[in-house]
Amino acid sequence: MLLKLRRWLARLRYDGPLPVILPVVIALALAGLVIHAVNCQLRPMLETVAANQAVNLMTKAIDRAVDDCLTQSGMGYNDFVTVVTDDSGKVTSLTGNTAAASRFRRQVTEAVIDAIQGLDEKDLGVPLGNLTGQLLLSGVGPSVRVKVYSVGSVTANYSNSFTAAGVNQTHHQINLSIDAAVNLFLPGEVFPVNLSSTVCVAETVIVGETPDTYLNLDQSAAG
Repeated sequence: MLLKLRRWLARLRYDGPLPVILPVVIALALAGLVIHAVNCQLRPMLETVAANQAVNLMTKAIDRAVDDCLTQSGMGYNDFVTVVTDDSGKVTSLTGNTAAASRFRRQVTEAVIDAIQGLDEKDLGVPLGNLTGQLLLSGVGPSVRVKVYSVGSVTANYSNSFTAAGVNQTHHQINLSIDAAVNLFLPGEVFPVNLSSTVCVAETVIVGETPDTYLNLDQSAAG
């Protein structure tokens, strides 16, 4: 019995699974190297495509969030700014209604965070065909999973824009500049994306000379 066992072990040593397993191991190792090389080459492109696509979708989400806030609040130009005139009707100053403007800014900030976090993973996913750079393959193939991992910060600040609108007329726009820092998830990686978007929230045409002074809606004087 012992002799049979020794003979079986000897045959296993020379005719065992090692000669069969070794080519498989080598093939797997080579496949791993190829996958690693392809991953290193495509990942920067994937990050760029995913970031651009996410920024486009988030910009649209921000625009919708601001529109919804304007509709829900019913805010208009006169809610943001008080126009002061003299006895002759000449506009002498524009005074910002900072309390109302601050409430609206907080409302927009919260809405933007909810909108970004609610983006659909299916819309954020990047089809593999997009990574080829070929127009005919755009949108073709399975999608690489992309999602919003976290929203780091969202800030909103007001700015004013005055442009000539005709003879003795000035077009005044009140803009809200929104900056968002977002972390996107890709398989095996989380990377940051920064987004800036400016949306007009109110506007009017001032007839007559533009006043020399006005108050900024962010509570800082400007002129």
